[in-house]
Amino acid sequence: MLAPERSPLAGAARPVKLAGERHARLNPLPKNKKTIGAAIEKAETPRVVVDFDQLRTYAAQNFRDLGGHPAADSRRVRTGRIYRSSHLAEVPPESPISRLKLRTLVTLQSRAEVKHMGAPEPAARHGVRWEHIPMGDEWFNDEGYTEVAAQTGRDHLALVMHFRRDWRRFFKLLAERDVYPVLFHCSAGRDRTGVGAAMLLSMLGVDRNRIVDDFLESNLVYPKLPLRAEQLDPLFELIDDNGGIEGFMREVIGLESGELAVIQEDLLED
Repeated sequence: MLAPERSPLAGAARPVKLAGERHARLNPLPKNKKTIGAAIEKAETPRVVVDFDQLRTYAAQNFRDLGGHPAADSRRVRTGRIYRSSHLAEVPPESPISRLKLRTLVTLQSRAEVKHMGAPEPAARHGVRWEHIPMGDEWFNDEGYTEVAAQTGRDHLALVMHFRRDWRRFFKLLAERDVYPVLFHCSAGRDRTGVGAAMLLSMLGVDRNRIVDDFLESNLVYPKLPLRAEQLDPLFELIDDNGGIEGFMREVIGLESGELAVIQEDLLED
């Protein structure tokens, strides 16, 4: 899914408006408050037009290994363990994805996106466990209309707050043993996948400048309407308001401390 109001596919040929119900708009959480309900209010305006046909041309792009980053306590994120990508309805033979020995594939696209664009190709490979966590089913439907709204500059925080249960399922999956190597993806591989990567790298103690650099790397694939560093600021502020990443993962996402420790153990090396 491309960020509201910034879709490089807006206005393309054969557009599909993504609309439907009215959805929550995010207000800033009160300082030093753990409650989440105060962050939600109703919104009115439809904002996104997406051409699935054009988006399909970005298959297997925006791909990268999240490993290699320096982390806290002189550790490093393991390479070859967790990857991110755009949609995988087609994987060209020359793509490095075609050679990955995956154990788990996680699809963050809604059911409607998978229906219109196709199921991910690696899901059919022998020995690959496919987990479909359909973020955005209430935004995407066969009729093509939805309202995706958030306060200006807080669209990516909305992708966290609207889908907290889905993110809990995602991170609990990462806390299982024997799930790696893992590849996770959405349609464009930059918005849902981007905030997921930002949360994960934060959990692993990666410096925020590096997290932002990974987020902005998507601009190499989508240069016409680029992401901006400040789009992650509301997420970082919410992490800080909850006393850091561990408090955020517990109070906002619902992950247990032990699960966080397992993910760190599996994805960090000395």
